[in-house]
Amino acid sequence: MFCQTEAEAFADSARDLIFQVARPYLERQAITTVELIYDPARHRLLLDDGARFQEILQRIALLQGQRNRRPVNERMHELTALAEAGMQRIADWAEALPSVANADQALRDGLLADDSMDGQVRAGITLSRLLRLNEDWSARALLCLDLIEAGVQGASRAMIDQTLAEMLRMKAAAASLFGDINRRRMIEICLYLAGEDRAVEVGPALTRLRQSLPLPHCQAAIRERLTEMLNGTLPLFHAEPHHEWQALQDLKQRIAALSPLAEEAIFSQLHRRFGRFVAPEQLNPVLAVQPDIAHKLLFLMRLYHDVIDGNARFELLGVFNHYLEHRDFKSQFLGPQAAREDFADLVREISELVAKADIVEQRKTRLLALFRDQLIKVVKPAGRRLGQRGLGGPNDVVEVSGVRMHLHNWSMSGLLFGPCPGGVEVGDHLPIKVVIRNPVLALDFDAEAVVLRITDDLVAARYKLNDAETLERVRAYFAAA
Repeated sequence: MFCQTEAEAFADSARDLIFQVARPYLERQAITTVELIYDPARHRLLLDDGARFQEILQRIALLQGQRNRRPVNERMHELTALAEAGMQRIADWAEALPSVANADQALRDGLLADDSMDGQVRAGITLSRLLRLNEDWSARALLCLDLIEAGVQGASRAMIDQTLAEMLRMKAAAASLFGDINRRRMIEICLYLAGEDRAVEVGPALTRLRQSLPLPHCQAAIRERLTEMLNGTLPLFHAEPHHEWQALQDLKQRIAALSPLAEEAIFSQLHRRFGRFVAPEQLNPVLAVQPDIAHKLLFLMRLYHDVIDGNARFELLGVFNHYLEHRDFKSQFLGPQAAREDFADLVREISELVAKADIVEQRKTRLLALFRDQLIKVVKPAGRRLGQRGLGGPNDVVEVSGVRMHLHNWSMSGLLFGPCPGGVEVGDHLPIKVVIRNPVLALDFDAEAVVLRITDDLVAARYKLNDAETLERVRAYFAAA
């Protein structure tokens, strides 16, 4: 924003720029940009600290000078004149305006109408005074929401939206608005505010904010918060790479389903997180839990689509090619429990992912040809899908913390059960009890389960049996033709 006139200095873009450059000062003072601009007492405080005032103007001049290639000292002179004129206008209006006791009075007296530049100044002073009545950030947010819900429009509505958005961004307001948070909880709150139906326990300010959206500035602040939470290299959900991979896959789908979060910066951070799995210390443990070569190839190609770094993709193609040329490809392409339908489904999905991948055409053609040549050697499974033995019957259940849920299907390593009443999250470790009652098998066993994903209230989990005798009975059940 290159303010040339006094009117431009009071515009939305000017406030955005001031927040950008003066944010450390605003955080220390625990105020918003509106208070800095429209409160004469804040002007005096800032002018008394002349070095700070000059620093803020100089940072603005440097940013603008880099864009329009004008001398910084020349721009500083213009900005100083604009700031002094704006402060004088605000001081004159502030002296003439009556005091305001609450939002109802401000609305009743029309103090937030903004039909002219003077109207914008009057609205800014009024909003600043109302904010000053509340020291608690949550109360300030509720005040802004009261004004939004009362139907304030035009430039005043944008100013209130900006002020709310600053509260969502500022560290000073985080504890009051979001409570005690960690990265996982903040991510859940961002998804909730973006419209996801999953219930999240939040305070009244955020509950009402969700109901008041869409507000453009607040939505941008939510995207910024989510991007910030996705940044970094430490695991978000689970220290075990395979479980972290599953949780990130679920998170990616949840974000993609919310149109307010459709921003390149968010997906760039997700791509960087997926890129961590290319490192051997992450990649090898995930590959190790895949049951056969087919699932290793499928995982590698899915990961290829989730990373954008050229070097990482090059490494993945090398590993993918290694498994295509594996000497035991014929015997290890599928595990012993696979059926003909598994073979067809896996071959189709792997081939489609390779065909859609951003790979040099010549190499892509060679990979697909090698894959087809290797598949000719594979002995295709016969008979029906043995996994049907794992369909849950009417009396098959999973019990979690005393709550019994229907077991929809199961295998030697996985369960699908629900609907789940809530309180279960991806990555949770659950002690469970499984009850199987069908004409072939009557079995009760305890196990440890890890939640991999939750879709439509159905929980998909991987479980582990520690009892050798029970494990042998389950293994024999699934091995039966």
